[in-house]
Amino acid sequence: MLPQFVHLPLRRASLRRAPRLHLRSIVTSSIEPSLDARIERPETFVLTESSLYSNSTNTNTSWREAFESFYPKQGLHFSSIDMLRSADESTTQITSVKSLEQILASDVSHLATSIGIGAAHTVLIARGPIQCLAAQYFLESLPLAGLVLVDPLLLPDDGRVKKHSATSSEEVVDNRWESSLQDFMSLLDGNAPNMYKHAGKIVGDSATHPLFLGDRTATATNTIPTQLSESKSTLLDIELSLLNSIARNKHRQQLLLEPGIVPMLIFYSSGVNNDYEDYYRICAERTATFHTCAGSSDYFDQVSVAKIPTIRGGSVDDLDHLMKQIYEWYDDVVA
Repeated sequence: MLPQFVHLPLRRASLRRAPRLHLRSIVTSSIEPSLDARIERPETFVLTESSLYSNSTNTNTSWREAFESFYPKQGLHFSSIDMLRSADESTTQITSVKSLEQILASDVSHLATSIGIGAAHTVLIARGPIQCLAAQYFLESLPLAGLVLVDPLLLPDDGRVKKHSATSSEEVVDNRWESSLQDFMSLLDGNAPNMYKHAGKIVGDSATHPLFLGDRTATATNTIPTQLSESKSTLLDIELSLLNSIARNKHRQQLLLEPGIVPMLIFYSSGVNNDYEDYYRICAERTATFHTCAGSSDYFDQVSVAKIPTIRGGSVDDLDHLMKQIYEWYDDVVA
C-alpha cells in the first residue's frame, strides 16, 4: 500500500497549555492487519525515527519498510509518523522538545482515532535520541499501551524527587540532562563522549557509530544555520537545527513521569560499526533505571535493555530478529 499523505490541524495535548501551532503535513503509511493474520490485535504500532541515521551503514532495509511488512502479518495496524516535517518549513521552526512533544501527541491521537482506537492502544517505537526524549515527555499527559525506545542518548533531569545539598537547604540541580546533551553534541561533532576521556579510553580519529555524520558536523558555527531560511531544507537540517537550538538555549525540562507507568523496552545500537557501543549501552541502562520502580535492586525484570541484534555479529542490523523480539515483548507484556 502506498503512503497516504494526510493534512491535519495540530491539536493541543491534554493537560498542557500549548501555543497555537501550524497546519501539519505528515507522511504516514497506515497499514491494516493482513487478512491472513491468525488473529487481529486491538493495538497499533507507530514508528517515529530520527533522520540522523541517514548516513548509517547498519541497515540494508529501512526500518519503516521492514516494520510495515512484518507487523500487519501479526494482526496489528502499523503507521509511521514524522514529527519534524511541517507544511511550511520556511516560516515554522521547531525550537524545543516541548513543541515536539505537542506535535507527537497530536499525531498519535489523530492516527489512533482514524482507525477507531484510542492512544491507550498505541505501542510507540521511538528511534533516535530526540525522538526518545519527546516520547517520554509525551507519557506525562497521554497514555500508551507500550513504549519502545531505541538509542535514548539524551537523559532528562529527574523532577520526581527534590534533592538538597548536604551542607545547605538549597535544592541541588540534577545534571543528567546537561551532561548527556553535552556528550551527544560532542558525539555528533566527531568527538568522544566524556566517559571515554574520564576512563582513559582511546578511540581513534576514524571512530564510527550509527549517528555518525561523516564530514558534516552538528554545531551551528559550521554547516548548520541557527535559523533555516530555505524552504526545501532536509529533515537532517531541521533536526540538527532543533538540537542546536536546544543546546544554545540550555533547555531544561524535568521529567515527572512516575516509574512503571507503561510497559517499556529499550534497545541500543551495537555491532562492529559502533566504536561507542559502551556509551550507547550505558545511556540505555540509565534510562531503564530511571523508569524502574523505586526500591528495586534490578531494573531488568521491569524494563528490559537489549542490544540491536546484528547479522552474524557483523555491522548490519538483523531487523527480522529485532522485529520478533519486539513482538514477543508485546505479546508477553502488553497484549
